[in-house]
Amino acid sequence: MKPRVIGMVALGWAFAQLSGVINQYAAVTTPSDPSNLIVDNPALFAPGDRILVYQAKGASISTANNINYGDISDINGAGLFEFNTIASISGNSLALQCPLTRPFDLSNPITARIQVIKVSYHTGDVTITGTVTAPAWDGQKGGVVVIETEGTLTFSADIDVSGRGFRGGLRSMNGGSSSTCNHSNYHGNADDQGGQKGEGIAEWAGLDHRAYRGKLANGGGGGNNHNTGGAGGANFGAGGRGGWTTCGARFSCPDVNVANSGFGIGGTTLSPYLSPNDLRLFLGGGGGGGHQNNEQGGNGGNGGGIVILRAASIHGGGRQILARGAQGIQNLGQGCNQTNVAFAGNDGGGGGGAGGSVAIFCSSFSGTLSIDVRGADGQNCSSHLCACNPDHGPGGGGGGGYAAFSTPTVPVGVSVSTAGGQNGTELTPVHEPGFGCQNITNCIPSGPDRYHRGATAGAAGGTLHDVSFSSYAPCPLSQLILQRWETTSLPTSQLKHDWTVVGKEPISNILLRLIKQPEQTVHEYLIIGQAEDSYLHPLEPGTYEAFFAVRGTTGRVQVLGHRRIEHKVPFVWGNDLLYLTNSEGEPFFLYDAQGRLLLHGITPQVISLESQPVGLYILQMGDKTYRVHYWR
Repeated sequence: MKPRVIGMVALGWAFAQLSGVINQYAAVTTPSDPSNLIVDNPALFAPGDRILVYQAKGASISTANNINYGDISDINGAGLFEFNTIASISGNSLALQCPLTRPFDLSNPITARIQVIKVSYHTGDVTITGTVTAPAWDGQKGGVVVIETEGTLTFSADIDVSGRGFRGGLRSMNGGSSSTCNHSNYHGNADDQGGQKGEGIAEWAGLDHRAYRGKLANGGGGGNNHNTGGAGGANFGAGGRGGWTTCGARFSCPDVNVANSGFGIGGTTLSPYLSPNDLRLFLGGGGGGGHQNNEQGGNGGNGGGIVILRAASIHGGGRQILARGAQGIQNLGQGCNQTNVAFAGNDGGGGGGAGGSVAIFCSSFSGTLSIDVRGADGQNCSSHLCACNPDHGPGGGGGGGYAAFSTPTVPVGVSVSTAGGQNGTELTPVHEPGFGCQNITNCIPSGPDRYHRGATAGAAGGTLHDVSFSSYAPCPLSQLILQRWETTSLPTSQLKHDWTVVGKEPISNILLRLIKQPEQTVHEYLIIGQAEDSYLHPLEPGTYEAFFAVRGTTGRVQVLGHRRIEHKVPFVWGNDLLYLTNSEGEPFFLYDAQGRLLLHGITPQVISLESQPVGLYILQMGDKTYRVHYWR
């Protein structure tokens, strides 16, 4: 049975030019098993969709009220990811094609923060034409870009998930104006005594664990009263500690030394949990918030997000993958009136967010591509833009992230920036002229700490190599292969397609797209057809970029073929004239029905048949033979 056209369709999404947010995200909301995931928004998915299951949190930490607060005792399922395919959907349950193999914390998916991400999957070439990004991590989902293609991924624009990772901690509530040396509290409620902790791979143990100086795994600790700085978040590299206040708090301390200032503790490094044989991907840890009592404190910065790419080949095009940490942004109040700024005024600064994570599964690269997973700088404090009494703690720098490759080394043409962020500085120490600050002679030290106040930079990140993709995609893709696709230009100005598709999955539809060059006029068809079939349609002569795609019975669309077609009408009748319009210089032979040669020559040619009888003629041009019916 011949195929039947059932409608014209918009196939732009099937022939990929990527820009903006290209993935879909749903949170796993109910305890699930490895074969069925219960999500908050199943309408985002369809049977046959390629998905990524990702767990952001779940680590166990020490909650002791001491310097060890936030140390990781068990990583559990934090950072795990695995590719799969949706087999069917019932209600809010996504049935998977294969059970998950990695040890996700599916019994408690809410605190583990497990999400299902619809992969931007393609079987043909893909071009990034506008900046690709992800929604910022919102505490349940987001923060991840994931692209898979069986063809070439070409960068004509960037991928940018900077600041899309774990959230920075907010500055303390305004207040706490006493100079109490509050250095012994490592956790507490969000109040006026301590900035909030940056978010990390462990959940807060309760409301009384949201704030104060202790780290939250890779999330930086907040600054304690009085006016100390928040710490940097961490990833591969540890976060830098926040800055102390040289005088304001320390005058009330029994011993006038740095240890008696409640600066934020830097996020802990996750490098011990990273291995090419058991790869995990972490969102960059958030920086801790600073302490304030003048409405001029700084927030911690968000960490960087995650990018996962798999492609047969990648052309970098001189573009970038950006997964940097970010600085905190806030509005500064009393005596400052600065809006949307990344520094503190007459209070403690916020810590920088850590860099994120990038994983690239590809063995063939061309062009140049830069990957940036640097940590963000900690915030400066005592800005001269605000009325300032000096002696405030700046923020610690965010730790660097990491990039993982399936190749044994960083591919030629690819560069990776993994530096940790710099610590912030106290901009107007005592005796610093020109900013109208109080000239109080007290315990400000000489040397670098005159400006750094003990805040430190984040540690550098790193790279991993020889990562095997099959370890994270044990469930095989159902592949269809285009074994044959032939196109023939017919004298009727029609284009004929003949094809053979092989594979285990039955075919529901054939999808054709032809784009005329250089006009970019698009002709799109959806055809009911078989795995081996043919179809013809009228088409204006010209040069076309053609795509052949199929939709299987699972609903998944696969682009199987891409070629350039020169659609040329070989001959045209008109007023007893036969116009031979085939390629210039091609030989032709015209025979009558008895096989007698009447005429031969080279195309193009115009032949008059006015003196010939009506009937059947045989026309041979090049390697093709046509039956020509001549009538008057």
